Amino acid sequence: MQIELYGRLREAANTHTLNLSLDTPCTIAEALAALIREYPALADELPRVACAVGDAMRTRQDTLQGDETLVLLPPVSGG
Repeated sequence: MQIELYGRLREAANTHTLNLSLDTPCTIAEALAALIREYPALADELPRVACAVGDAMRTRQDTLQGDETLVLLPPVSGG
């Protein structure tokens, strides 16, 4: 499964794209748990990320298929 990272997530992982070995279908929550196991530097950031597949925002209970790319977006702050 391919995962795209943006903002602070990209900085923490030192890459824009990760490939995660994971049995699919699986939930986004399961994918995030596996990501934490393989990339512990992301653990502090993942509880607050927004998740998307394509142009659609997804919840952590949504199911991912093996050919989908999970996009993780960190929270933004501003005024």
